[in-house]
Amino acid sequence: MRVREAGLADIPALVALRLQLFCELGELATPEADPALWQATQAYFTQSMQEGSGRSWLVEVDGQPVACGTLAFFVRPPYPGNLSGREAYLLNMYTRPDWRNLGMASALLDAMANCARELQLGKLWLHASEEGRPLYERMGFVANPAYLEWCPAD
Repeated sequence: MRVREAGLADIPALVALRLQLFCELGELATPEADPALWQATQAYFTQSMQEGSGRSWLVEVDGQPVACGTLAFFVRPPYPGNLSGREAYLLNMYTRPDWRNLGMASALLDAMANCARELQLGKLWLHASEEGRPLYERMGFVANPAYLEWCPAD
């Protein structure tokens, strides 16, 4: 198992893993089912890597990507405890089913947490699946009931 930061050449693997996640969640029938989503996701990863607004990591086994995770950076006005206002949203955590429960997600989370410390981010936050929640709680993430969401398209 090798954990490493993804580069531009890894974007097809990141897109494939992300779309497999959507298949598993029942949001896509197959990774190829929505070509526009594939292209938009590829454009997102390309832009975020080029601009530095996001960083992604891969876990490889025998040179094959089997897991991934992403930090999307943003800045908001300073607040108590975070004078820089810099934070990141953790997303795109996915491990192929055959490779689960082998420590890959933990290794990814460690790499992303180290990045957050190095960049002195004030906070990481995420939306967790029930399956993923114990991993994040072991790392020290806590639930926050203060968040509400609104989708303008609804």
